[in-house]
Amino acid sequence: MSSATLLKRYPVDTLQLYFAASLELQEELISHGFYVPKSPDGKVLMPVPIIYSNFRGRLKPAEPITIERLILPKWLDLTPQQLGWIKTTRGKKEAYILPQEEVYVNIRVRDSSIVLDLDIKGYHLERTSIRGINPEKWTNWAMFYVSAEYLDELITALRSYLPSRYHDSLIPGSAPKPRREVQQGGKEVTYYVEVPVEEFSLCLGCFDLVQHYLHVKARKHCDIDPNSALCRDPHFVINSLKLRLTHNHNVRTFAKVGVAKISGKKPQVMVKLASDKPKITIRGVLKDNIEGKARGKLVYCNHEEKKQYLTLNLDGFYKALISTSRYLHMLPKEM
Repeated sequence: MSSATLLKRYPVDTLQLYFAASLELQEELISHGFYVPKSPDGKVLMPVPIIYSNFRGRLKPAEPITIERLILPKWLDLTPQQLGWIKTTRGKKEAYILPQEEVYVNIRVRDSSIVLDLDIKGYHLERTSIRGINPEKWTNWAMFYVSAEYLDELITALRSYLPSRYHDSLIPGSAPKPRREVQQGGKEVTYYVEVPVEEFSLCLGCFDLVQHYLHVKARKHCDIDPNSALCRDPHFVINSLKLRLTHNHNVRTFAKVGVAKISGKKPQVMVKLASDKPKITIRGVLKDNIEGKARGKLVYCNHEEKKQYLTLNLDGFYKALISTSRYLHMLPKEM
């Protein structure tokens, strides 16, 4: 395989890695003795963490995050101060002001592929509600957004890696027609084109806070069930877990590439990793069976290089950017 050439490096406005949407990961944790999403008696809460970073792109200062969204410092046996969090309130709810987080995407070209390599320098852990943990209805499960101000620059930079017939704008009618999608109760409007995924590799265990979380939760599990297999050697069990999701060609996986407008944010370019079939079923803790959409193949990772990346078809990526750039003006305007 040839090496990849670095094309551009951009700050990421928002990153969301919904590892909780993976039944493969839930099954791996459950089979090794973890109660996901919580123990039957409710004494141990064990949601699969979501990796979240909200770095840039706001139209106004960020509001504090209320506690029902967060994996709290006390769940990690840490204080808010150790994480740099400031406790406050939002309305009548307990909330936290989080420090500035920092994520970049390195955009590389390799032959006929585009590699989107995430450099995640700052993040926090969030959770879904117990009712929302079943990912059956979820299609998008990993996504990032960069400012739309980089769109023209990126399109221009890509042209030198494409056949000359793409050097001008695509001939009307030859470009794929973007789809419109509205999410978050109307707070997010996007226009996107589906782009083939050639490869992806995203690892839950490569985040230091997740490793800390797993060790703390293992101790909590052993307090209520000291004779479980997990408790014979929690450190060994955690180090043996398969926590990296990679592309499985038997799963219909694709990327939604396009433009987005989220309430309170500037217009953005988005990439969303998605899968919609087949469905799989696992044995649950609170339910006998949980059905959801397959995400990929679980593999072992030693968590040393901490790579998080997505590889797409270059031709499809370029066409998606060209096609959806024409819809920027159709995104909602902030009131």
